[in-house]
Amino acid sequence: MKAAIVRAAGQLSIEDIPLPAVNDYAALCKILYGATCTATDQHIISNTVIQTPYPTLLGHESIGRVLETGKRVRHYKVGDRVTNTGVPPVPALGLHSFGGGYAEYGLVFDHAAMRADGLSEQEMLRYTVGPRVPSAVIPEDIPDTVAPMLITWRETHSYIHRMGLKEGLQVLVIGSGGNGLSFVAHARAAAAHKIVAVGSANRADLARLCGADDTIDYRDDNLADRLRAAAGSGFHLIVDAIGTTGQMDTYLPFAAADAVVGIYGIEGRRNMRLNPFAARHSFRFYHDGYKEIEAHEAVIRSIRNGFLKADLFYPIEKPYRLDDLPAAFAMLRRKEHPKALIQMHPEETKPDPGNDCIISCAKG
Repeated sequence: MKAAIVRAAGQLSIEDIPLPAVNDYAALCKILYGATCTATDQHIISNTVIQTPYPTLLGHESIGRVLETGKRVRHYKVGDRVTNTGVPPVPALGLHSFGGGYAEYGLVFDHAAMRADGLSEQEMLRYTVGPRVPSAVIPEDIPDTVAPMLITWRETHSYIHRMGLKEGLQVLVIGSGGNGLSFVAHARAAAAHKIVAVGSANRADLARLCGADDTIDYRDDNLADRLRAAAGSGFHLIVDAIGTTGQMDTYLPFAAADAVVGIYGIEGRRNMRLNPFAARHSFRFYHDGYKEIEAHEAVIRSIRNGFLKADLFYPIEKPYRLDDLPAAFAMLRRKEHPKALIQMHPEETKPDPGNDCIISCAKG
């Protein structure tokens, strides 16, 4: 089968490797689609921010359909579509794995069955071949081309809700990539009073379509004045989806009293610098991360209700083939779209209505 492998910094290739072996708690899946985690994937390829052991299997936002289950698997069955499928490390080939989702076939593991059977965390690692995010079954009304977005949407939903997102708050989102736009959409779904997105000028329309009330170009010469006018009495939540070191100091003066501030961007989480004296009021810094699986049902509801739309993040009708993954990353570097959709078996393409079907079915 084909899989994407980063052999060394800057060396991405599509290669043939053996099918992964199915153990008692694993299910073999035919991977259908994956979405790029634009910043993380490119950091892994370039060996920046994330120090990557090479060679490594790439991709951690893929979905697949179960073909075969191990004898102790009880929460997945043949025919189910599941999230977070990929190829684990392959020691015999010296391959590490950062998800291994850009591949034609992969595994998911039944963590719930392992816990029910009394396995310790150490014993679970023996079956999962390294820690993995628990998978979840995808409802059949969620199209294949939309489902890869579940991973980004669940991560960001969990994070911002753990920060304290609720109705009536003023929210400032820094960044207009896939994560930033997702935070905006979650804030709109939660009925935030005002949502301000700071990002690239060419993403302003996208941010508004995702739910932003106001957009500000991060390069604006009058950035502070624009933020002051937008903030009013201050932002209750400030989430930095980029994480450029020291960036948060620019935005702290516009935090409300007792605001919650979070740096979600990957660089900031590894090399965080923040000057608390830049703020005019006391605030709380959120640093507890997220638990992706807890947001599964809430994200499904937001998709059905039309708050989360995959076609705002990538062109649903024009997925990239697995063989064309390098071209997808070249497109992302040109910032044509926030993310890219990767199709693992393009020869089996069927018409896919995307979000429109979900919304019309929900209304019907």
